[in-house]
Amino acid sequence: MHITINKGLDLRLAGAAPDIRLDFALPETFHICPSDFRWIKPQLLVQAGDHVEVGSPLFHDKQDERVVIVSPVTGTVQEIVRGEKRVIEEITIARDVNAPTKKSVLFDPPTTGDEVRKLLLQNGLWPCLRQRPYSTIPDPDAQPKSVFIPCFDSNPLAPDFHVLMRGKEDDFRYGLQMLQQAADNAPIHLCVREGADNQLFESIENVQKHYFRGPHPAGNVGTQIHRIDPIDKGETVWFLDPQEVARIGRFFSRHVLQFDKTAVLTGPAVKSAGYFDTVYGADLSMLFADNLTQENVRIISGSILSGSKLGDSPTLAFHDRQITVIAEGGQREILGWLLPGLKKWSLSHTFLAWLTPKRPYAVNTSLHGGRRTVMMTDVYDKVFPFDLMPLQLLKACEIKDIEQMEALGIYEVDSEDFALCELVCPSKKEWQQIVEDALLELKMQDQ
Repeated sequence: MHITINKGLDLRLAGAAPDIRLDFALPETFHICPSDFRWIKPQLLVQAGDHVEVGSPLFHDKQDERVVIVSPVTGTVQEIVRGEKRVIEEITIARDVNAPTKKSVLFDPPTTGDEVRKLLLQNGLWPCLRQRPYSTIPDPDAQPKSVFIPCFDSNPLAPDFHVLMRGKEDDFRYGLQMLQQAADNAPIHLCVREGADNQLFESIENVQKHYFRGPHPAGNVGTQIHRIDPIDKGETVWFLDPQEVARIGRFFSRHVLQFDKTAVLTGPAVKSAGYFDTVYGADLSMLFADNLTQENVRIISGSILSGSKLGDSPTLAFHDRQITVIAEGGQREILGWLLPGLKKWSLSHTFLAWLTPKRPYAVNTSLHGGRRTVMMTDVYDKVFPFDLMPLQLLKACEIKDIEQMEALGIYEVDSEDFALCELVCPSKKEWQQIVEDALLELKMQDQ
């Protein structure tokens, strides 16, 4: 199937990564954050001073004890960081530098979907999967109506999947077989970019392939699900990253449990962008040593549109494959609106930079305007490719009108699907957080 996305926006940023590998040695410190897994309620299973190995359970979900998050390395639990109301914010592990970052696991080859699910749950691989609606870890007992594998990313400065999957081709193929078994033969959809290097994905059999063209958010799984297999109330769709498919394939084909990943360092505030190999939870501080153009920067796990801000101990979130670094803004500009703005991006052609559409922009975190009440505008419709009414849905989310949200198609979307609406919003509303809060309210109503 060939699908063209007409509505959307490609934000051209400076700092794209070439196909080179950065020199990054695994650090001794790892940080595991429960917040990487949306709305999980962690029940701690370790204490400071405990010895853990690759695959040792660190905490499980209070709502379902079968869903466990495990240690990605062998070492010692150094610290349990808690926030307000003693919420677990981080588990710090001191890695044993002499121990490998993988573990051999002995088990009989599974013959049923239930056996595949059980092995994924027991070894901490079940969180590789996420579901729509809500983008949470799936219920182990739920039956998905389909499985989606987004095989390209249309976010600004997104990595090339051909580079990410290099050397993981066989594991990816085997992982798809095991996923099909775990999903009780639900259809698997591979969504690829038309015209890209899709040799690996086109060689896969017994899956449905879909070719997308058009601007961002063509690569968002929400856009792909909406165009191929829309979700209604009570239905579930699984989705996961190709690297996580390969991780599952390696586990079942080679009996090796490993949480490694290839990611990309990008952004206008980076001196040398490129790809690097890491393990989930690794402290990435050394990646930025002598590699930033200035001191006052914002490090983001994920894309500039929908990623999360990192603190003093920067780590790549469990599901992310990109680190973006931009300058912190907030400085006042003298006559800012009166200058021609040859280096400033604007959707409405406010600045003359629109005359050079191929110019990459070195953006920062400045809002370039004040927050105000929601204005009636059609600007969201220009960047929102769903067959829904974005402004009306966003208003319903803000007041948490459950019935209105359901009537307007809330089950079709997630917070990242409104990242462009937030970018172009004349009211400077934080729509992604508003939608996420509304989805949480909806989920609590369903329980």
